[in-house]
Amino acid sequence: MKMKICAMAAFFLLAAPFAHAVETVPFVYRTVAEQPQNMNDREIAGLFDRWNAALQTGSATAVTALYAPDAILQPTVSNKVRSTPAQIQDYFAHFLAGKPVGVINYREIRHLGPDAAMDSGVYTFTLTQADGSKREVQARYTFLYERLDGQWKIINHHSSAMPEVPKTLHASH
Repeated sequence: MKMKICAMAAFFLLAAPFAHAVETVPFVYRTVAEQPQNMNDREIAGLFDRWNAALQTGSATAVTALYAPDAILQPTVSNKVRSTPAQIQDYFAHFLAGKPVGVINYREIRHLGPDAAMDSGVYTFTLTQADGSKREVQARYTFLYERLDGQWKIINHHSSAMPEVPKTLHASH
């Protein structure tokens, strides 16, 4: 039986106004006490690595395969919430043109049950512009995962750009 979980979850950004330098925050793990023995933080953290590697294939189909059939994607670069595999794939077909490569700056992993987990925090994406130049964009994210038929799938993914330029950066602009 598929577990339904109500929670916000995350996807990302590509907005030009956020092409400023990036302030990173320390990488940490934090979990809810008494997690089940069959789930560990490294396993959940590895799901982002799997997703990031799929982005780097350039294949929208490969990325979409990591989402559950009824997943919700709330992307920053689009006002449209994506709620079908076709809509999610369409989004990635366009997003992947920027050749995104993500790095986790800070994360908290929460185990929500034996087959559900949330990974949320801050990540930075390096994006390649049409002229070949690169820029970094930082965002808050949340991935909500559920184990379906023995495989971890993304059931909700949301991301939002960091709303404030770090104070140390104001003087240089």
